[in-house]
Amino acid sequence: MIIPCPEDFKDYSKYPLTITLAVLNVFIFILIFSGVNSGLTSSPVLQKDGLVLTGRLYYQYLQNIPAEILYEKPQWVHQMNSVNAEQMGILGAYALRDRRFLSAAEAGTYRGDEVQIAAWKKNIAEFRKKYQEQLLYRFGLSSGAKGPLSWLTYQFSHSNWMHLLSNLGFLVLLGAAVEVMAGSWVLLFVYMAGGMAGGLGFLLSDTHGAVPMVGASASISALLAFYCVAETRMRVKFLYFASPMPGHYGAIYLPTLLIIPLFLIVDLANLWAIPEGLGGGVAYAAHLGGSVFGAMLGLVCKFYIPVDRNVTGGTHYRAEAGDHPLR
Repeated sequence: MIIPCPEDFKDYSKYPLTITLAVLNVFIFILIFSGVNSGLTSSPVLQKDGLVLTGRLYYQYLQNIPAEILYEKPQWVHQMNSVNAEQMGILGAYALRDRRFLSAAEAGTYRGDEVQIAAWKKNIAEFRKKYQEQLLYRFGLSSGAKGPLSWLTYQFSHSNWMHLLSNLGFLVLLGAAVEVMAGSWVLLFVYMAGGMAGGLGFLLSDTHGAVPMVGASASISALLAFYCVAETRMRVKFLYFASPMPGHYGAIYLPTLLIIPLFLIVDLANLWAIPEGLGGGVAYAAHLGGSVFGAMLGLVCKFYIPVDRNVTGGTHYRAEAGDHPLR
């Protein structure tokens, strides 16, 4: 494991906004999201038989929609076999993420056991109601009818403690580096605008999805790319850990641009590798959208906005001719 640690965290006064953003994320999670139970897990449509039935009814739905809408569906959807229960279960999980299907599910006409279908329509209506009542749905960003504040509120919303803490670690590491290098106002702009750019990337990749996006990871990706592009003259301190044995952990100084392949290539690989519409809960397109925006701002900062790179903490190393970065 290797992570960047560009700042010395002994002097907290150098990055007040970073600390403020971190505390705000924690405060909002505790105040709004901590301990909230959606109650969706017990819904019959999420059980194995319910997913298989949903998949079969969704398969019928696909046969009756206009060709131009059907063409928008991922390629793997067109290859499903309606008599294969396992494939119909996968298709059912995808159907519950299709906003257009959910909105028309109760009014649809389906072939099969009428009693079973009537019970399914009742269950799907209850599922949709509970889903839309979730706090994460209200605060998150999705392709549904959402207000303009969703572009901001989703950046401070997290699904669980692990999600929050993993984002906070990188927010503090990268936010502090950006704030020391370029100032609090630049940090705030990159964080907020980068999050919006990430949201745009998410919506473009999931135009009719019902699952909302939450979390600060797109904003953090923007900070990461901004710092890597704007600050290329330094060697950055990386902390590595292979094992607790002596010599297998410690610090090394590496080029700033090395941060990008360590983190963003993983997002790109997962975006290409995971079948469209079956993501495991990570909005890779949002990470990449935030990263592209952050890199563009980094170029502007590098060439057009003067920043004081001499005030950075002692963990930086300025590479000069003839110097060795580990000396």
